[in-house]
Amino acid sequence: MYDFFRGSVASLDTSGHLSLAVQGVGYLLRISEQTRASLPLDGSEVTVYARLIVREDDLQLFGFADPAERAAFDLLTSVQGVGPVVALGVLSGYGVAELRQILIRKDVAALKKIKGVGAKSAERIGLELNDKVDRIPAPFVDNSDGTSPIDSAHDEARQALVALGFGNKDAVDAIAKVADQAQDAESLLRLALGALR
Repeated sequence: MYDFFRGSVASLDTSGHLSLAVQGVGYLLRISEQTRASLPLDGSEVTVYARLIVREDDLQLFGFADPAERAAFDLLTSVQGVGPVVALGVLSGYGVAELRQILIRKDVAALKKIKGVGAKSAERIGLELNDKVDRIPAPFVDNSDGTSPIDSAHDEARQALVALGFGNKDAVDAIAKVADQAQDAESLLRLALGALR
């Protein structure tokens, strides 16, 4: 139902709640610590990717810094016993790039460090998602101490597309479509341009 919201931060707290002002309407979204750290607090416009979770008696919006984090959230919540709050906890503890590596290694010990993730859940996540890591596009913003060459290439290609006149969301989506076909910025840019035509 909702793909993304573009607006400014109205309020933000340390418990993972974001109120985003979009053309006079405030949307309350649950966000990860990684997303919270990436949000500008100067009133400038920001794009937050969204996922609506429908329960019998409740509707909850979850917000993400980029499509990669949302894809990781979707993948985590596809595991039996892993709800949206636990998935958000995993994404708060680990950036998308780090989570990808954890899943590739089936690092159950790392997953168990997350509050709310027990031994059985950690083993289930590692087992079920190990061969599905390619469904999570490489992140465009790496909030860890260092930025990997792949993340830098993605961001460089995104910036080039924006400079050519494409919207940031279109650029991000196009790169996500071709992310598994190339690793250098030049190739990503060429493939993404093809996807945008």
